[in-house]
Amino acid sequence: MSRQPTQKAKTLLAFRTYLDLLDTAEWLRAYMRAPLESLDLTMRGFRVLELLYREGPLTMPMVAKTRECSRQNLDVIIARLEERGWVRRIIVALPPAEIKESHLPKAMRGKPREGPRVGVVGLTRLGKKFVGNVLPRHSKLVKSLLRVLDAREKESLSRICRKLREGDVVKFFSEITHEDVEE
Repeated sequence: MSRQPTQKAKTLLAFRTYLDLLDTAEWLRAYMRAPLESLDLTMRGFRVLELLYREGPLTMPMVAKTRECSRQNLDVIIARLEERGWVRRIIVALPPAEIKESHLPKAMRGKPREGPRVGVVGLTRLGKKFVGNVLPRHSKLVKSLLRVLDAREKESLSRICRKLREGDVVKFFSEITHEDVEE
């Protein structure tokens, strides 16, 4: 007859899994840092370059949201990439919001309107060439490291990582409010 694991055993398993995940992430980050540093590039800088290479020019708020960093932090990253000549920032005016003429103040009716101004960042020709050379080599290194896993394991790991990031509010709330009883 199989015995259900105790709450303490479940907690210990969750914590051990958490530590394994942190250790692996730190190991992988440290291992991948050296090749990028040899190119005077940080991981965050590389991730921004890769995003712009894949998506094309983007607004600064869009890049900050996608990379999950503050605008101030992104400004520092972009400034370093600009110094190297890999990216270029420009300010553009977006089209004005569609609004009925009757909803505008009388003084504004019939006059040209401008939309909000926003910073847009994109790769320069040098940046495209640089990422086009670096990305395949970096991808090859990643592929070599992950060769220890078969395709099914890579898919599972990727799915598990996404699931962890998405979370489950109901399960989280249920567990966090559940009183653990010592057994």
